[in-house]
Amino acid sequence: MVKGLYTAYTGMINEQHRMDVLTNNLANANTNGYKKEGATSQSFSDQLALKIKDYTDAPFTARGLGIINPGVKIGEGYVDWSEGPMKETGHKYDMAIGGYGFFGIEYTNKAVNIERDVPNQTNIMYTRDGNFTVTEEGELVTQDGDFVLSQDGGHIQLDPSLPVEVSMNGNIIQDGEIVSTIGVFDFEKTTYADGRITYDNLEHYGENMYIPVNGANPIEGTGRVYSGFLEQSNVSVVDEMVNMIAVQRNYDTNQRMITTIDDTLDIAANQLGRLQ
Repeated sequence: MVKGLYTAYTGMINEQHRMDVLTNNLANANTNGYKKEGATSQSFSDQLALKIKDYTDAPFTARGLGIINPGVKIGEGYVDWSEGPMKETGHKYDMAIGGYGFFGIEYTNKAVNIERDVPNQTNIMYTRDGNFTVTEEGELVTQDGDFVLSQDGGHIQLDPSLPVEVSMNGNIIQDGEIVSTIGVFDFEKTTYADGRITYDNLEHYGENMYIPVNGANPIEGTGRVYSGFLEQSNVSVVDEMVNMIAVQRNYDTNQRMITTIDDTLDIAANQLGRLQ
């Protein structure tokens, strides 16, 4: 019976984790280029239950009662890399990637420790959010001021006084000449039979950015660049709400199980052995 308390407890912890993932997806339902996340569940290994100190059998002999499972544990998280719908904005510096690939960003951590005079840390990050703009100096940057990288890894310098055209292969054209090429980068990925893909060497950094891990190096992406469009989140609000209802019901079921077992233990401990 006490094992039942533990099993219900592990179920509640698992459902709470799933709820955290779902709420994060809903919070980013309107975030450009956001890829929804999910969580898996795993069962603990089955164990053999033993009955000990039962002197109906030979003394000091443990008798097997059967197989039990201690409950469920949080499994691995995953990212749904399916492409989100594109929204036309009409702004030349809004860009979306059709197919596989990421924009390269020279991301600067803006949490500066002024008292200790710690400089900003700069890393190369990757994102599907193409909501860009141009500074007064003509540099293509994100809305947070981080530099967008060209295909050769450098900053993109434009003439803000001239009109801009962006071809589907990422070439930026001003005054009839190619002045730079938008960097579209990709990484090694695993493709499943149903068409799903996964990136084993990319981690979600935060702020809609991804960072390569395990020494992963970018390769040239095959995606097409669409100027005047933004890729929307691939989160379905309706699906996430339905999943939240299911998670809440599972959580409540485990909670009621704990209450029931606790009431039973109370009767066994405080009422059955009471002298009349």
